[in-house]
Amino acid sequence: MKNKIGFVAVGQAGGNIGFLLEKAGYSVLYLNTSQEDLETLKEAKYKHHIAGGEGCNKDRMKAKQLIMDDFEVINRKISDSLSCEMIYVIFSSGGGTGSGAGPMLSDLLVNAYLDTEVSIGVITILPALSESIKANLNCYECFSELAEIEGLGSIIALDNNRMEKMALNQKFVKTFTSFLEIPQKHNSERGNIDKAEILETLRASGMLQITEVPVQQAKSTTVISDSFRRGIYADIEDDGIVKYITISVSGGIDMEQLQKDIGIPIDIFQTYNQKSTICCLSGLSFPDKRLNLVYDKIHENKDRISQVLSEKQPQSMKSISFLSGVQTTSSKSIKSAESKSKTSSRDVMAKYLKK
Repeated sequence: MKNKIGFVAVGQAGGNIGFLLEKAGYSVLYLNTSQEDLETLKEAKYKHHIAGGEGCNKDRMKAKQLIMDDFEVINRKISDSLSCEMIYVIFSSGGGTGSGAGPMLSDLLVNAYLDTEVSIGVITILPALSESIKANLNCYECFSELAEIEGLGSIIALDNNRMEKMALNQKFVKTFTSFLEIPQKHNSERGNIDKAEILETLRASGMLQITEVPVQQAKSTTVISDSFRRGIYADIEDDGIVKYITISVSGGIDMEQLQKDIGIPIDIFQTYNQKSTICCLSGLSFPDKRLNLVYDKIHENKDRISQVLSEKQPQSMKSISFLSGVQTTSSKSIKSAESKSKTSSRDVMAKYLKK
């Protein structure tokens, strides 16, 4: 499976996760507007400094413009570096380079690979609520853009509120790798999960979460459902919406009870092992529950933000949506793959230039 999944790590936060993935055996291309950040990745195989970039200082529009100007080169670098069936774009939603470039680059890649077998997904990191107002504002805008991308595969939203950043990154890479290794390592006469089912799980639009619980702890179904709620991902609504449950069972797990706790999926891919229960949920709702907390923090400081935007913002940009009373983007607005039709890269870019 490691040959089927590739990663484009954007910005410093994306690079931190990408470096752990590369050490685990995956192919990773690092993109950054900061040459200094790229130079810290001394053992990285594929790196590209985005032309004209000297860092973005949490300026999302600057990052977008740099991606627009350099996209043809970036696209060639991705084609040359990554030969796989699914590409994840990794970035922080609260920074400048990743937050600004990540959604637009993901959208451009969905469009570029539309007539191929390659799918595009996203791995993004939410800033802790204790981080700056600017980081949370960037996060809110970033997710508003992600929700509008047609044809995007799974979105994995890691939450810095959950634990220390580096520990969170390491836990994600470990559980993600354990999940991908199921077809290779978990074989049972009671049923197996193949590589195609893993890919189908990853390609499902909506949020994706993975948990792993050692057999010594996986003594009840409640332990599994609770591990998602206490895990490393952004909180979603408990609305029972889930497309796939892909699970390797170890211990006393009652699948009927798990579906009552989590939701009844369209399909279940299931196998068994003796070491740990690894469970992946895909096609979940957008993390409105978590984004509402971001919204509340921004709204508490709306007068200060409004003043800064009116003084600093280019005329081409709209005001942040909360100033018009708009709440966080609903999960219902996530665009499905069926409605996507190919367009020019220029038209995709135009959506990200605020009118």
